[in-house]
Amino acid sequence: MRDLGKNPVKVAVVGLGRWGNTIADVAERTPGLALTTCFTRNPEKRAAFAAKFGCGREDSYEALLARGDVEAIIITAPNNKHADLTVAAAAAGKHVFVDKPIATTIPDARAMIDACRKGGVKLAIGASSRRLRGHRLCKKLVADGLLGTVALVETNYSKESGLNYTPDNWQYFKDGSPGGPLMQVAIHQIDNLYYLFGPVKRVSAEFRKIMSKSENPDVCVLWLEFESGLLGTLGTSFITPGIGRERHAYFINAYGDQGSFHHDRWTGTEVWRKGAQDAERIDYEEFKGFDYLGEELRDFAASIAEDRSPEVDGEAGMQVLAVVLAAIRSAELKRPVELKEILNAKGC
Repeated sequence: MRDLGKNPVKVAVVGLGRWGNTIADVAERTPGLALTTCFTRNPEKRAAFAAKFGCGREDSYEALLARGDVEAIIITAPNNKHADLTVAAAAAGKHVFVDKPIATTIPDARAMIDACRKGGVKLAIGASSRRLRGHRLCKKLVADGLLGTVALVETNYSKESGLNYTPDNWQYFKDGSPGGPLMQVAIHQIDNLYYLFGPVKRVSAEFRKIMSKSENPDVCVLWLEFESGLLGTLGTSFITPGIGRERHAYFINAYGDQGSFHHDRWTGTEVWRKGAQDAERIDYEEFKGFDYLGEELRDFAASIAEDRSPEVDGEAGMQVLAVVLAAIRSAELKRPVELKEILNAKGC
């Protein structure tokens, strides 16, 4: 097996905005990865990124893919660029880590999966939220049967950042981030629900535009039916202020016949057990800042070294995307939409 300590995976970052810089900062500190070069169309951003991280820079994506020493690409470009960038990388024999969502359409997601399978390379999706220790704890509570038969789950992810989008931001446009906060932030909660409770079968949704000037809604509510029979709700908005610079509404509550858990990213986790007189608070130390991103990057490197699938592969990314697209269709058609409608349709 490849020794990543002695022979780290040489990676390039494509898409050098705020999140690209954040990912690169973590990648630089992640054992098993070596940040080698970068590309974006803006030459000033390329130069600044290369100087900041002490890596190379390429004048074109084609030049980057032609480098024989680059083994993998980390893509943090706009959502609707993911497919073209991934397909080209796979054809060049490069492994791909692409930040969520996998794409904005199912045909694009399938093209990415097929290209990486054909090219014999790994495709990992940056669904980072499930890596938080609080969510790993929630997974253990469910797996250990503490809740018994889980019947209901409710979740929310809301922040006001979307109100700042202008036509200078790709997130402003419907083709860049359809579904607004649902695609841009609450997709993390959809992945958490998939991770904790399995695939969704049917979605009903209502969208509203209350304050946003963009092409997208700023409030979304989803009613979910899972393959297991579990029922759930998800709310998300771009109009809700948080506390301080980073804290925002972010919780998952789950209810079973033997107990429930109430998890808030910022305040922790409580468990209510059947027959107990008081709530039980479970203490754990959460990651600091964006350190949790290192978990998914380490998994990506290990998947290459061990020749296995990453924890969140293309198929998982497509399942999560399908929930977003089913919600969009439900809001438009004013009826429930089954995921198979989305996954089997050619144009979604």
